[in-house]
Amino acid sequence: MRPKPQPVDNAIGRCFEHIKKYEPQVRAFVEGTFNEEQALDGYTQSILNEHLPLRGKLLGVKDIINVDGHNTRCGSALPQTLFSGAEASCVSKLCEAGATVVGKTVTTEFAISNPGPTRNPRNLAYTPGGSSSGSAAAVAAGFCDIAIGTQTTGSIIRPAGYCGVIGYKPSFGRIARDGVLLFSKSMDHIGLFASNMTTLEEATTVLVDDWNMPDPSNLIEVNIGIPQGSYMDFMNDQVAKQFSDTCTKLEGAFYNIKRLILVNDIVAHNAAIDRLTYGELYRVHDEWYEKYRDIYSPSSRESLELGKTISDQELQQLLAQAREVQLWMQSFMVRSDVDVWVAPVAPDVAPKGLASTGDYRMNAIWSYTGLPIVTIPTGVTEENLPYAIQIVGRYGKDEQLLQVAKRIQDVISISPIQNEWELPDL
Repeated sequence: MRPKPQPVDNAIGRCFEHIKKYEPQVRAFVEGTFNEEQALDGYTQSILNEHLPLRGKLLGVKDIINVDGHNTRCGSALPQTLFSGAEASCVSKLCEAGATVVGKTVTTEFAISNPGPTRNPRNLAYTPGGSSSGSAAAVAAGFCDIAIGTQTTGSIIRPAGYCGVIGYKPSFGRIARDGVLLFSKSMDHIGLFASNMTTLEEATTVLVDDWNMPDPSNLIEVNIGIPQGSYMDFMNDQVAKQFSDTCTKLEGAFYNIKRLILVNDIVAHNAAIDRLTYGELYRVHDEWYEKYRDIYSPSSRESLELGKTISDQELQQLLAQAREVQLWMQSFMVRSDVDVWVAPVAPDVAPKGLASTGDYRMNAIWSYTGLPIVTIPTGVTEENLPYAIQIVGRYGKDEQLLQVAKRIQDVISISPIQNEWELPDL
């Protein structure tokens, strides 16, 4: 029998004890996928190579993404053999750079809307958001440094905001999507959750195609757009007050703050992305759905039945409309001289209970237009629920966005958000 590898330092041992102690409450990982011996073996090999940029970093991977040595279950009871395949290149790149997979993270069923068992580490009575529920919670709970998620409408940005961690959705297409069971081939993005901005930068340098970080000294002036109009009508008073306070801080630090009408009718844009994504969802699942209909959850069946009603002709019209909106948004930002938009992550903080993953209506337009986003926390309620903003950059300017997000985070400068338990000193 091969001897169990010994940790090269005490930190990893304490981290694994922390996972074993608190994972039964948080339930961020798919049951059985946190294997201490396997993770320790990978960590030990990584930490001994000083040249790996992500050496010693622990990684969680959303369970619609293939990882060697793990089954892909997609939060579903359908046969796992349906989803098997080669490891996703996004996982391979991070592991080759030294990251160690510590477990597969819980997803809503097929990244649709049926919530899993994961709880928000900031307050266990509340949702962590979704569909990348486990990825956000695993980082927030201190179980891993980085986690991979996916976003169709708001499945990275909203959970990151609800859990008070750093979230990143790239410009559409900048992270390869092989080895991933897609919801919508036209809208799905691979993205990251990170424990801090430095870790995010280390991971994006490895993961994002053609990453080229600009000289920070070139970003002397930044033009920030604050959306106005129908988009902001979703906010409740609590979020509106906190967002107003955040904008006041930004106005004291940045000279160029512009308040601009984002869109005339955000409801129509959200309806269009719903029909487009559900139409594509059905086309991913049509053969499986006919064979395994009764195994799908009721909420997934409802979504698939909606997608089934969308004809090929309507789907092509929706795709053409999406391309027009994408080009319009890119042009609008250039014409208005807006480098980044800053907006609340959601109309409210995380909802209580696990029946819902929250409100996506302030996220969808950014997926629809394919723009890059970084989410950072901006405060906390009396219930220890984080407030957060999404910082949205120009298409393809992810590197500039990350630099701006770091500056904005420095301006906002909030105290670290604590979980319901006392975190160990790792």
